[in-house]
Amino acid sequence: MRGGGWPFAVRVLYEPTPGLSAGRNRGICAARGRYVALTDPDITPEPEWLRTLVTAIEEENVFAVGGRTVVEYPDGAATVLTKALRECHGAVDWPDHREPAVWPYWVTGCNLLFERQTALDLGLFRTDLGRRGRWLGDCEDLEFVDRARQAGHHTLIEPAAVVSHPVYRPETTLRYFVRQGAGHGVCVARMHLSVRVEPAAIQAGRESVCRAVNGLAAGWGFLDGSRAAESVRDLARIGAYHLERGRLRLLGRRPIALPVMPVQKTMESC
Repeated sequence: MRGGGWPFAVRVLYEPTPGLSAGRNRGICAARGRYVALTDPDITPEPEWLRTLVTAIEEENVFAVGGRTVVEYPDGAATVLTKALRECHGAVDWPDHREPAVWPYWVTGCNLLFERQTALDLGLFRTDLGRRGRWLGDCEDLEFVDRARQAGHHTLIEPAAVVSHPVYRPETTLRYFVRQGAGHGVCVARMHLSVRVEPAAIQAGRESVCRAVNGLAAGWGFLDGSRAAESVRDLARIGAYHLERGRLRLLGRRPIALPVMPVQKTMESC
């Protein structure tokens, strides 16, 4: 970034509050265009990526459009990982054509375009969700899109807008999956404060616990490390979900009212 050579102006902003959501909110407030595109610093977009997103959002007249994110693993495809573990790194199932971003499909924050003013009106990204330092939080993009949908603003998936996203070797270890599962469970519990969460996204009841325990026993007995890791991750997720739900109840937390940004909001006041 500092080396220059870009065919357009680049502005670097400083956000003192740590966390992915806080940084994104700073950028959205500073933007001046009709649309805002989100991505990550380590992704590689395919040619015409941004044009494809803009074309889709204008042709379909929707609030947001998410593209397809291709996950790249060290030394090629991670054939030893179960589908549930691969979903820890990003969506696995993608439609062949444009489809609404509803279950079983979801958007990823590294490949998303949306209308800036509508996002300001909605209240932007929740800063208690998403990655922050060493904490593996998530769901900030899912909550954002779900909140928009429940307010009447639709999001579309455009599979032709493709970016590739690398997964690093430490992100394929049991330790990572347990930490990711716990962070995900906490964030899903927090989502209840602002949106109606899809039951398929929770899966934290007795049946899910039994399934995870049985999977752990089977994986251990048949020396299936991937299946065992999936089950341990599920148990961490379920436990963290219920602990966070209990903590929020003890604190008397109720559905939150997110701030609504006025039309003429400046970057400094955002």
